[in-house]
Amino acid sequence: MSHSELPAYKRARRSQIVAAATAALKVGDYDQIQMRDIAEDAQVALGTLYRYFSSKEHVYAAVLQEWARPVFVAAETDDRSAEARVRAKVDTILSSFERWPGFFRVCMVLQNSTDPNATAIMAEFSDAAVQTLARDFAALGEQAAADAALMLWAIINTVLSAAILRGAPMADAVRISNAYVDLIGPRLAASAES
Repeated sequence: MSHSELPAYKRARRSQIVAAATAALKVGDYDQIQMRDIAEDAQVALGTLYRYFSSKEHVYAAVLQEWARPVFVAAETDDRSAEARVRAKVDTILSSFERWPGFFRVCMVLQNSTDPNATAIMAEFSDAAVQTLARDFAALGEQAAADAALMLWAIINTVLSAAILRGAPMADAVRISNAYVDLIGPRLAASAES
């Protein structure tokens, strides 16, 4: 049963668990966080936590999905150009991970998860990221927008890996991401005008 299909009281309890896990990641290292600590902070029994989540990886996939939701939800009205919207999203993604690098480290850990529940959520997470970027590239046409979005998402992951995991300057991540938008910007503007 998906999260949205749960009765209201179960959605509230699940959200309580996700909030506790999010708070734990903001102050601690993923490797040090224990499921029993999440349960205690969420004020639920450990068995209850496992009724909602099959593993720590499953919990943290849900954390990432909730944490990123504001970036991946399209604004109802946004009068900025497609290029400006893309730049704003890239800036938001980079600055969010810069502020909370533990969240990016969890993303990397979950890329190799063997928990099918975590893997499914991470696929949704990645798809949502690419789809939100593709909406801003829509003027390029459906396939070109999907390709451009996938390329940008790959660039973002690569530059964040360099910055967060290997200590490269975050300014390089911003510069490289913006360089891609600089390359695609003229095509966006030309496509929007036609």
